[in-house]
Amino acid sequence: MGFFGRLAHKVSHSVSRVGQKVSHEAHRLAVKVQPIAHKVADISGKVAKVAGVVSKVATAALPFTAEIPIVGEVVGGVAAGSKAVQGVATGVNRVSKAVDRVAGGVKRVTR
Repeated sequence: MGFFGRLAHKVSHSVSRVGQKVSHEAHRLAVKVQPIAHKVADISGKVAKVAGVVSKVATAALPFTAEIPIVGEVVGGVAAGSKAVQGVATGVNRVSKAVDRVAGGVKRVTR
């Protein structure tokens, strides 16, 4: 085997070892991340549902409490705040579900 043959063999072997290390680390990381992402998705889904209910109730009570100066403003703030919490929780839910799916795919590929 000549110089270029040995060089090609060394490069091929090095690339293969790097690929194996990357695969091993990706699998290790996916095993740690997937259960956490699943729990985050579950909890954020529940938070989004509760915030949606609070927002609907506060919005429904707004016409009745608008006559009372401070109470009407507080109920309006609660309605707006719970709508914002619902939006953030829904976004977190979607991202954590995507992370869960990706981690599951990485685990299947790197076994």
